[in-house]
Amino acid sequence: MTRVIAFFNQKGGTAKTTSTLNVAAALAERGRRVLTIDLDPQASLSMAIGADVATLDRSVYDLLLEEDITIDDVVQPTTISGIDIVPSHPDLAAAELELLNVLERERQLDHRLKGTDLSRYDYVLIDSPPALNIISINILVAIRELVIPIEPHPLSLLVLGRLFETVRRISRLNPDLEVLGFLPTKVHHSSRLAQDMLVQLAEQFPQLPLLPSIPLSVRGAESTAERTSVLQYMPRSNVAEAYRNVGEWIEEAADD
Repeated sequence: MTRVIAFFNQKGGTAKTTSTLNVAAALAERGRRVLTIDLDPQASLSMAIGADVATLDRSVYDLLLEEDITIDDVVQPTTISGIDIVPSHPDLAAAELELLNVLERERQLDHRLKGTDLSRYDYVLIDSPPALNIISINILVAIRELVIPIEPHPLSLLVLGRLFETVRRISRLNPDLEVLGFLPTKVHHSSRLAQDMLVQLAEQFPQLPLLPSIPLSVRGAESTAERTSVLQYMPRSNVAEAYRNVGEWIEEAADD
């Protein structure tokens, strides 16, 4: 069965896009077929793996707003073997208002996913916007599993209360929603602050595991500029290896 996982945190700067891209690449490296869905109006994931956003005929914006458009109408191949994408477009920023008058506006993504035969994919990975809005609600209603990328910084911990309150409320609409755990990103392993924050995170949320940490590095930004993943750009780097570990962790989580 296809697993549908979102990388979600309403706080910006937590490496959601970088993590979606590189975990997808790690899973594809393991022989899995991955569909990525870019639901951030900045369209960074789309551009990072080869979509020419300026010339798109259709994007995730059209998918959410037009009932007769399916995922198959929008999906594109990427620069990475084994990965397809439903690309985003800056027009998605307008969807917040345009969905206000749509019946079951919070279920539009869910309807599109359920209306598509996803059996050719092992995973659907969703990149999320840095906000709690109707697009975010669509994501949380549609997914089955949630990974929370988090930078080990005091401000990151402060916003988690609101995030988990939102997840609690969404569970009424999506009782199958499961938080897989936290993905620590931009971790400076020699930083006492980072280590203290990870300990504090584990103490505050003992029921949620910490996924393998992603070290602080410029390699992710460099690989994005080259329109590929860090696993292709710098396959022997510590960042690439860290994302391979995350991919393995996610695969093993299915067996728990």
